Amino acid sequence: MNIQKVTATGAKSNISADAAVFGVPANKQLLSQAVHIARSNQRQGTSKVKTRANVSLTKRKVYKQKGTGNARHGAKSAPIFVGGGVAHGPTGLANWTRSLPPALKRASLAQALTLQIKDTYIVDALAELSGKTKQAAAIIAAVVPKAKRILVVLSKPTAEALRALNNLPKVTVIRASQLSVLPAAQASVILFTTDSLAVVTDRIKNVVVAEKVETKKSAKPVEKKPVAKKAPKVAPKKPVAAAVKKTKKVAKKA
Repeated sequence: MNIQKVTATGAKSNISADAAVFGVPANKQLLSQAVHIARSNQRQGTSKVKTRANVSLTKRKVYKQKGTGNARHGAKSAPIFVGGGVAHGPTGLANWTRSLPPALKRASLAQALTLQIKDTYIVDALAELSGKTKQAAAIIAAVVPKAKRILVVLSKPTAEALRALNNLPKVTVIRASQLSVLPAAQASVILFTTDSLAVVTDRIKNVVVAEKVETKKSAKPVEKKPVAKKAPKVAPKKPVAAAVKKTKKVAKKA
């Protein structure tokens, strides 16, 4: 399983791909769910209609209640009339935000990249653009001349690279740390750099480099001293003589 590495002049060479990123078996249900959630999160939820209380119409009764032979009606703002309010429509308060566990996000991204491996290239020249759109267009024409939807993934996009690539209508630039399943699945061609591919690989493998910080507690551990347990309190026993006297008095009364 290889990925083609292409230079600015169009010279190609093969590089072995990581099986954890580009060799994941496809799970159509998970991929569909991840794309659906990503598209749902793009919705604003601000669609709204006017009810019969919001439309700009008179509230006068159309005609009298009886004697006309027609059905009983009130104002023209009722939902059954043309131009009236809408019943049970969207209120503009809908929340379309959905979530997916981080492990499933990484798995769906790996599946999308696996499906796109034939249309994935490594082009290091994209990270060294001088800001000229002509230069970016020449590189893309040498790599993928007939691509319709190109996704460029950069580890740290510079201002010059963004200015050169954003002027091209078919190109979308995204940071490697923000790459998700939706743009990866929608693209017809994906262009990585060596650095951006390493960042995406670490993300999918869930590689996290944590810095060790020494604290006072970790430097000087506190030893807990053993606490002596208190003996339970026992109620004092009543003397036997007093108990015998009480029983004799009760017997005499009886």
